[in-house]
Amino acid sequence: MTTVKILPEILSNQIAAGEVVQRPSSVVKELVENSIDAGSKSITIEIVKGGKSLIRVSDDGCGLARDDALLSIERYATSKIFKKEDLFSISTMGFRGEALPSIASISKFCLVTRRKDSDIGTRIEIVGGKIRDVSDAGAPVGTMVEVKNLFFNTPARKKFLKTDNTETSHVIDAISGMALGNPGVQIRLFLNNRLHKSFSSSDDLFARSVNVLGKDTADKLYKLDFMSSALHIHGLCSNPSVTRSTSSKIFLFVNNRLVYDRGLISAIFRGYRQRIMKGRFPLGVFFIDIDFDQVDVNVHPSKREIKFFSAQKVYESVSQTIENRLSREQQNVTAYSNIKTIPEEKFEYIDNALKFDPSATDHTEFDQRGLVRTELEQTSRVEQPVTDWQSTFEPDVSSSALQTHISAPHPPSPLTTNPLQLKAHNSNLTTQISNLTIIGQAMGTYIIAESQNTLMFIDQHAAHERIVYEKLKKRYKTLNVQSQNLLAPETLELNFKETDLLLEILDDLNALGMMIEPFGDTTFVIKAVPSIIDEKEVKPIILDIIETALNKKDKFSKEAWLDKCLISMACHGAVRANSSLNQKEITQLLIDLEKCENSRHCPHGRPIIAAWTKNQMEKLFKRVL
Repeated sequence: MTTVKILPEILSNQIAAGEVVQRPSSVVKELVENSIDAGSKSITIEIVKGGKSLIRVSDDGCGLARDDALLSIERYATSKIFKKEDLFSISTMGFRGEALPSIASISKFCLVTRRKDSDIGTRIEIVGGKIRDVSDAGAPVGTMVEVKNLFFNTPARKKFLKTDNTETSHVIDAISGMALGNPGVQIRLFLNNRLHKSFSSSDDLFARSVNVLGKDTADKLYKLDFMSSALHIHGLCSNPSVTRSTSSKIFLFVNNRLVYDRGLISAIFRGYRQRIMKGRFPLGVFFIDIDFDQVDVNVHPSKREIKFFSAQKVYESVSQTIENRLSREQQNVTAYSNIKTIPEEKFEYIDNALKFDPSATDHTEFDQRGLVRTELEQTSRVEQPVTDWQSTFEPDVSSSALQTHISAPHPPSPLTTNPLQLKAHNSNLTTQISNLTIIGQAMGTYIIAESQNTLMFIDQHAAHERIVYEKLKKRYKTLNVQSQNLLAPETLELNFKETDLLLEILDDLNALGMMIEPFGDTTFVIKAVPSIIDEKEVKPIILDIIETALNKKDKFSKEAWLDKCLISMACHGAVRANSSLNQKEITQLLIDLEKCENSRHCPHGRPIIAAWTKNQMEKLFKRVL
């Protein structure tokens, strides 16, 4: 008696459904993608109880003839591909022929469809994978798919569904993503018989992006456009001041297919490098158009995962496109660095006095970035002697030349009411810093300046940190790699997986001045360390490099590690908060800041400058409405 048996078709369909249909949003995604493939211009989605009770998707696409409708519910029946070569050049959203039979096997399923050249439509009813009825029906041109009681015959799967609100949120995210990728298609979503979202076919990408990403992004989105012979990158990216705590507002499209790719997410972060804080995520809609034969979408039944045949080129192009765009935008410091005025509800009137309630502030926009303060120090400070860190400014102008930047009859004290005019040393940058009136210093931390009807606060520690970092980086690149030999070489014991990785990156580590040699089997000996690192205990550093590379499944980047070391050194060497600066120090600080490649963010990603326009200030004080 044989112990190997062929699974019944219904059971095999239910097993396949576990990969294709993970939750109600998976059903919505598959059905809407089919509607898009059918050339629909209008799609309506109806959801009841998070999709557990009812999912109904209606479209005005080409529809199906009776025979095609019957074939569509068979496994591996599709109109998208016909031969094996088609599998390596897929241009449609769906192609596997698994979605409809998988959905029908775990629900009470109904399909109604009609072609334009037919006067009568077709209705197919399926319960738990078994056809119950096939009949003629009156129907408009297009297709309607109704899915009721999802997972009714697989209770083990049903119990893992979350609450109605959670499942509804996943459905909304899926629809929002597909709406972004298809601006020319009208998409409407009804939740429990009430219209919840409506994307008009007249909306362009920007309008839909604001709808999905949030109204706070309306004036903080930058257009991307990069074209090469094999690649077109376009879309919208957000100003670094607009971030979220998760990556849920990053939408990736490859040939208009909504995907998730860790490599692309990492490339986007590299584009924002040193512009956003650790743990924060930018917002954006990113489209990558590439030849269909240069990307594999047949990685997983859900079709969310992809593989590029030339991944590194794609990732580098994405990073460079974002970085170039942000670099251009930050030339206008007023538009790039301004923050919102405090909304009226953040204040409360007590005893006819206006009291600011700091607990009511939006912590993302204000508190974490330290841009809103309840009061300013108004007392004059005694000018302090030159400190140790002042030498890191390394003035490029002589004392007499520096005076040409200062138009004041007498050198004022740090908080004098007489303004100090500062003309930027670098005239190639068209920024507001190029013509500043320095007002003084507040709280020993922020430099206050005025320019062209704009009030600016400049974080002196962040600014000096950026200056020191770029000078250290420039010096490191121009000098030969310097190593410091260890008096007593250290041994390093690894497992086989760690050993293989370390052997791959030994050349990169040696180029950084970290001399490591194999010492038999899985043992290594560390003989020298780079002179740029403060820590002399190098073993934890090596282990951290290996663990990070293994966990992220990404090759070790010596540039990223070098940046990490230089940032740490710059942070320790920069002027601290609560340190008084005299007028000459402030002047030189801003001159040096203007020469930096990225003068708007410290190496950790924090903003250096916060700006308020005159109009924003007048709104704050209710001088204008």
